[in-house]
Order: sequence, then structure tokens, then C-alpha cells
Amino acid sequence: MSPALFYLVIAVVLIGTELLIMQLSVFWFLFIGLGALVASFAAWMFPDLGWVVSTGIFLVASIVISGGLYPWLKKWQSQPAPIAGNDAIGQTAEVIEAISKERPGKVMWSGADWSAYSSDEQGFSIGDKVIIRELNGIRLTVSR
Repeated sequence: MSPALFYLVIAVVLIGTELLIMQLSVFWFLFIGLGALVASFAAWMFPDLGWVVSTGIFLVASIVISGGLYPWLKKWQSQPAPIAGNDAIGQTAEVIEAISKERPGKVMWSGADWSAYSSDEQGFSIGDKVIIRELNGIRLTVSR
């Protein structure tokens, strides 16, 4: 097996593992896989390099790529994720169990029924369309 093919296989396995299994949470498989990709390309372009030089290129490329990408990827990874449920706010739901100011009811939203409270003084009847104003755990606050 040539160094170009060997490092190409290593690159595909490592990058595939990072993307499919680790889901960009570890990064090291990605960095080393990219280093293997660089070594594979160099060995393909210059077939006379041999195993020792190809391995040196692999090591140096992996270190350079790790040093260059790690700070950027850590910053990207530490960004705050959107809060779950924010997609509900402003959406329309249908009342499936009457809601009054004193007593919660139920609404159908996103294919599931949710416990809902009214933020209006008046209640809602079955079949009314309401707007989701707030999400508190598994309870929605709705209004007209």
C-alpha cells in the first residue's frame, strides 16, 4: 500500500468518526484526520517521498492544524445555544380544553397537547386559536 492511499484511508476514518460519532465534540479526530489528508495529498503529488517523509508531513500538518483550529473551534463550541422552547413563542396553537383565568386548560401545538394558562382576563373555548406568549417548563402561557 502506498503512503498516499494509507493516509487517505486514515483521513477518511478519522474525519468520519469525528463527524458521525463524536459530532464535533472532541476535535482531535478531525485535526489528525486533516493532517492525514495533507500527508496523503503530499504523497500523491510527490510519489518519491516515501514513508518517512510522509509520516513527518503527517505529524507536522496535524500539529499545525491543531494549533490553528483548536482556539477557533473551542470559541465556536462555547457559544451559547438557543434556549429550548424559544421556537414556541409567537406560534399559534389550538385550544383543545377550555382555558379560564382561574383554571388551566390544554392546547395543541407542534403535534402534542400542552397544559396552558391564559395571560388574558378572558378565557378561551375549545377550537379557539391562541398565540403562545411564554414557555414555563411544560406549561404554555397563551393570549389572543
